Amino acid sequence: MSAAALSAMWVSLQLATLVMLIATPMAVALAWWMARESWPGKALLDAVILLPLGLPPAVIGFWLVAGLGEQGAWGHWLHHDLGWTLPIYPIGAILAACAMTVPMMARMLRPAFEALDPMLHPVARTLGATGWHAWRTVALPLTLPAIGSAMALGFAAAWGESGAVLVLATAWSPGPPRAVGSTLPLALWQALSEGRSHALAWEVATLSLVVATGAILLSEVLRRQWLRRWRGHAHSRWRGERP
Repeated sequence: MSAAALSAMWVSLQLATLVMLIATPMAVALAWWMARESWPGKALLDAVILLPLGLPPAVIGFWLVAGLGEQGAWGHWLHHDLGWTLPIYPIGAILAACAMTVPMMARMLRPAFEALDPMLHPVARTLGATGWHAWRTVALPLTLPAIGSAMALGFAAAWGESGAVLVLATAWSPGPPRAVGSTLPLALWQALSEGRSHALAWEVATLSLVVATGAILLSEVLRRQWLRRWRGHAHSRWRGERP
């Protein structure tokens, strides 16, 4: 394996791991709130939260540039008033990947929280547990495989994210996309666009395929584990309630 492919793999691994760690608590909180809250007009807010799932990644990158680039509303304030420019990599790349990953993970986790018996949490509260303790000891153990499944899928999504990051690389500031950090998708794009040896492109594409396949398989295994746990819990509850 070439040094260029190894370097790109290392950058992608760092980016995907950071995005997974940042996105998981945000996605869990959003999914829990979306599953438990209900009021008129909430469907519209849910749609706004999930909107990035229907947008091309390049559009997400464009809106990040428009808002946080040096000429954007927030970016102009950060640069001219605070004297700080938001770096494209890793912060810009992490923001772009999180914008795509958090809604996907939240959408995946929402059915797991909706499947919980709505009385479990209130009963735990009546027994003296605080809200956080009740969630940690009741909801979390039942949904932990689903959370692990969402984390694995989020890792795979962040690993392969390129559209939003590429827009950041080309529009945030002058210079070639290497300024962002050569992730595997960007390394593939560079190898093909610059007419370099296709051997690097094959290496990068193969690495991406192997890692994504492993992450998705792990996600599916954990999803099935959650499903078995949920069915077992539902069956036990039904047997306990049967006259």
